[in-house]
Amino acid sequence: MTMFGNGLFIVLLAVLAPSLGCLPGPDELPDKLQDLLAQLQEAKADFQCIFNVTNEQCPCQTPGDCFESDLETLNSTLCDLINNLTALIGDQPDDCPPLEGCAALVGGCDRTDIAQVDPVGTILPSIETNYNVSGFTVCGDNETYYYIYLIYCAPPTVVEVCLPLGTETVKLGPDENSGKYTGIASWDDKLYVAIDDYNGTDDDVLVLLYKSSENQVDVIVDISCDAGTVRVFDWRVYFTNCKEIQCVNETGGDLQTKLKFSLDIKSFDVIDEKRIVFIDDAGGVWIYDISTKCFKLLYCIPGKPCGDVKVNRCSSLIYLAYPGVSELDIFNSTTCEKVGTLPYTTSDASDCPYLGFEPACPTDDSGNESTTEETTSPTTSVL
Repeated sequence: MTMFGNGLFIVLLAVLAPSLGCLPGPDELPDKLQDLLAQLQEAKADFQCIFNVTNEQCPCQTPGDCFESDLETLNSTLCDLINNLTALIGDQPDDCPPLEGCAALVGGCDRTDIAQVDPVGTILPSIETNYNVSGFTVCGDNETYYYIYLIYCAPPTVVEVCLPLGTETVKLGPDENSGKYTGIASWDDKLYVAIDDYNGTDDDVLVLLYKSSENQVDVIVDISCDAGTVRVFDWRVYFTNCKEIQCVNETGGDLQTKLKFSLDIKSFDVIDEKRIVFIDDAGGVWIYDISTKCFKLLYCIPGKPCGDVKVNRCSSLIYLAYPGVSELDIFNSTTCEKVGTLPYTTSDASDCPYLGFEPACPTDDSGNESTTEETTSPTTSVL
């Protein structure tokens, strides 16, 4: 019976365990339980062949005390397992929430860790950092390891962290005269960083640096005022410029203005080729249609300004983070309806939260790029 127990344990692991680091799909548990049941039923059918052999080669001479009796006991146990599993499948609750999307990551300028929470609300162990984080971007895939590029507040530094190893490599800084880093985005082998008061001047800029180098930067765009959020979408680099959202190509050329608003823009993300979601300085959350030039108010709570907004590319849901609030609001990017909230920490929430998401697995069915969450595909994004 011990051999059978170990063998069943191995079968259970092979059937039920998802790939390392990857979230199971909405129908994965029911499908895998059915697969397990099919394997047990196939094993039960194979037992008849074993009994045919024992009847010819080693028939039981003493009933109840022989090898064949042990096989019958094992067969009976297998039958019980099949019956119990069949009943268990029938008792599955209909309201088990699917794991839609990748795990959310939430950092803050007054915290030395990044909180992690999966789509159904399980708070995962935090990612520890050496200093307070004022922004980050994620790239790679979640099959084996991936990278987070962090902005440390003081001294201003850009650091590459390889997960789950946790190794850190400095990519930019530290240099107290380099200004304040306000936003960061990843695109293939490149990083884009928005810098306020560049090199101690009053200039705001967007710089390009390569992941393979250190402290080698090229200024590709001058920003009129208030360098802030940076995103990458569909082969373009987007950034805030006071009351506007502009974009350039990967080397800083072909400057385009995608959006103009009456208030300064605090944070934004690109939903798709036609729409941008953004937060104004008063806390209003808007969706802007580039083709029709129409604004739609998604959400607004007086006195509760948003800290950051981000699209979860694994589910296309919009996530909102608020200063000092330990849960995220979630909206459907198509219907614009609120679909829920997601608590992400049991400790004090940051007063300046920054949002991100673990990258998708290579085999993810959501249409994400298989090698990096934040690359050149129209369905990719960065923080």
